[in-house]
Amino acid sequence: MKQKKHLWINLVLAMMVLVLFTQCTPASTPAGPSEPASPSEPGEPEEVVAPAEKVKIVYWSMFSEGEPLMQELDEATKDFMLEFPNIEVEIQWAGRQVLTQLQSAIAAGTQVDIVDHSDDRVLNAIVKNGLALPMDKYLAEKAYDSDKTWGETFAPGVLEIGKYEGSTYLIPRDDYISAFFYNKAIFAEAGIDPKVNGMTWTEFNQLIETLKTTHPDVTPLGADGSVGFYNNWWFSYLATRLAGVEAFREAAYDTSGEKWGDPEFLQAAVMIRELQDKGYFQEGFEGSVWPGAQVQWVNGDVAMMFMGAWLPKEMSEQMPEGFEVGLFAFPDVEGGKGNQVVEHWANVYGVLSSTEHPDEVATYLKYILSMKVGSGISSLGVPVPLEGVPVPPALINQYVILESSTTIPARAGLNTEIPEYMDNVFNVCDDQFFTKQIGPEEFISCLMTDSKSYWANK
Repeated sequence: MKQKKHLWINLVLAMMVLVLFTQCTPASTPAGPSEPASPSEPGEPEEVVAPAEKVKIVYWSMFSEGEPLMQELDEATKDFMLEFPNIEVEIQWAGRQVLTQLQSAIAAGTQVDIVDHSDDRVLNAIVKNGLALPMDKYLAEKAYDSDKTWGETFAPGVLEIGKYEGSTYLIPRDDYISAFFYNKAIFAEAGIDPKVNGMTWTEFNQLIETLKTTHPDVTPLGADGSVGFYNNWWFSYLATRLAGVEAFREAAYDTSGEKWGDPEFLQAAVMIRELQDKGYFQEGFEGSVWPGAQVQWVNGDVAMMFMGAWLPKEMSEQMPEGFEVGLFAFPDVEGGKGNQVVEHWANVYGVLSSTEHPDEVATYLKYILSMKVGSGISSLGVPVPLEGVPVPPALINQYVILESSTTIPARAGLNTEIPEYMDNVFNVCDDQFFTKQIGPEEFISCLMTDSKSYWANK
C-alpha cells in the first residue's frame, strides 16, 4: 500500500511539471497572409533577419570649422543621423576652396556625394561637366515635414537658379541679392527715409549730399577696393541700367570688342568716377582690405555699402548693440533700358552623379532643407528660400525688392557662362578702373582691346 502511494504521488508530480513546461514554452508566431509558415527540418536553426545595411554618404562643404552656419549644419546632421540611424553622413569642412579640391578627389575616385558653394561655381564645377545628378524626381516627392512636394516648399522662382538645360541640378539653401545696406540711425538723424524700390540716380546723389551736410564726419559710401568681385558690381549695375541686360551680355561676347564702345558703357564709367571724385567713398578705399570698409560701416564711420545680403550676418558679431540695418535697391537711371533688375543667386547643394546612394542623399537634403532646420539657419541672420521660414529682420526688404524686380544671375549670367573671360578680361580692366589707376576712357579701351585679344585666342 505504501509503495502504491509513492507511485501515485510521483505520477501527480510528473503531470504538474509537464503542465508548467507547456505554459513556459513561447507560442509560435502566426504567419502573415502573404508568408505562410514553413516548418523547419529537425535540428535546423531558426532563420535570423539581418538588420538594414547602414549607408554612408559623404558631403564636402564650403564652410570651415567654427563658422556659425557650419555649427548649425553640423548639429542638424547629428540630429538627422539619430532620426535615420541607417544613414551615416560624413562631412568634410573643406572651406571656400572646396571645389578646387573636389576635382582631384573625383580623379582619385574618392567618395563625394554632395558638395555646396555658390550656384555659378557649382554649375561650372560639376553640372556643365556632366558630373551632377538631376534632382527633379526627388523635388516631386513628398517633403520631409510637409504634405507638399519638396519642390513646393521652396519660395516661388528660387528653384530656377538651379536649372540647366531643362533639369534642376542645384538645390538652394540660402539665397541673396545685392543692394545698398545702410545704418538706419544715421539715415534717421539726417531725416532720410529711402525708397526700397524705384529711387532714381538723381535722388541717390541728393541723398548722399544730404548725408555729407548732416554728417560731415561720416563717409557716405564704403568699399574694399582690394576685392574685385565687389568692385565690378558698380559698373555691372550701371552698365545694365543704362544699356540693358542683353546689350551688356552682347558686349562681353563680342569677338571684335567693339560693342564695349557703345556710349552707355562709357557713361556708366563716368558716373562711377564722379562718385569717387566727389569724395563719396572713404579715404583709401582703393587699397582697403576686406573687411576694412565693413568694419567702418558697423562703427558708424561709413553710412552705407553696396553688398550682397550676407553682410548683416557677416558683421553681426562686430555690430554694436542696437545697430539697425536697412536696405534699398540699386537706383534706376533716368531713361535707362535695364531698370528694376536685381542680381539673385544662392549657395546651393549639388549631388554627384557618381553617388551610389541617391535616395539616401535626397532624404538627407530634404531634412536639411526643411522648416525644422531652415528656421534654425534663418535665426542666424541667413536668408533661407523656404515657404514659412521667418525672414531675418535685417533682410525683410530683400524680398520686397525681389517682388518688384526682374531677377538675373550674377553679372547677367556671365560669371556662370564665361568665367574665364570675366576673370581675365572684365575683372582685370575693372579693377584698374575702380581703384583709379586708369580713367573711364582707358577703361573702355581696355575692355575693347582685351576682349578682342581674348576671343581671337579661342
